[in-house]
Amino acid sequence: MSDVRNPLPTGTAVPRDPMPTSGTVEIGVSVPNVSVRGPEVPRTIEALDPVFTVSGLSVFYGDYEAVRGVDMTIGNREITAMIGPSGCGKSTVLRCFNRMNDLIPGARAAGKILYHDEDLYGDHVDPIEVRRRIGMVFQKPNPFPKSIYDNIAYGPKVNGVKGKMDDIVEEALTKAALWDEVKDKIKQNALSLSGGQQQRLCIARAIAVKPDVILMDEPCSALDPIATTKIEDLMQELTRDYTIVIVTHNMQQAARVSDRTAFFTAEVDADGVRHGRLVEFDETSRIFTNPSDKRTEDYITGRFG
Repeated sequence: MSDVRNPLPTGTAVPRDPMPTSGTVEIGVSVPNVSVRGPEVPRTIEALDPVFTVSGLSVFYGDYEAVRGVDMTIGNREITAMIGPSGCGKSTVLRCFNRMNDLIPGARAAGKILYHDEDLYGDHVDPIEVRRRIGMVFQKPNPFPKSIYDNIAYGPKVNGVKGKMDDIVEEALTKAALWDEVKDKIKQNALSLSGGQQQRLCIARAIAVKPDVILMDEPCSALDPIATTKIEDLMQELTRDYTIVIVTHNMQQAARVSDRTAFFTAEVDADGVRHGRLVEFDETSRIFTNPSDKRTEDYITGRFG
């Protein structure tokens, strides 16, 4: 692989239409206690300004095909949720978007992922630059055992960012809705923060290097309901500037925060081998009120998974 960094153009952002906050659309297939964002203006499934275009994506670990035949389009400044039972390949696909799977011995991706029309897996593409532009927040908060300030400043310093570091740190913490809570203890160890604060710190750390996309792998699974609400509110606020892709086991969360939802499941082939498959990808309101595939309806109504 070439050491020359790919420019990976970020394209021109299309302003996001404001989402009405009043009212909800009740689930049409009788899922209890779940409502989706809306009411929404009907839109076509294809994103008007795609950030990722995925075609025929399959992911292998050695000879094992963990996920096969994924096609989807991730829209600019939208939240896309991936849902489905455990072991269906959601996180595997998510990690393809910033080439985190490259770090797993024997892992490889087939098919194509275009990032602003650039082949993300092209020979000339530097995966380090990919991960700078496409940040990731993990399931368990993982702040560095450093001060709050140093956690945020770390990425910009490594990337040689020029500018007043105090301003960079404050801006990132403000965008992560954490500045007012930590501004008087910025030099304290980040591990002294609560779990929810630590997760928002990790989001601030990710956005400090000014990425284009933020990937989130079950970011609220270890948090209490109050902290989860803060993270969900933050996600919707961040879509003013970032595209977000989230993996979640919480269907209520997917319904509350996302614009589009991808439902994955696991299928067993004729040889008895289990593979992850994308069953349905559509606007969230349609997935939760009028899914086109019975497997999707069975999952969101609790009949399996």
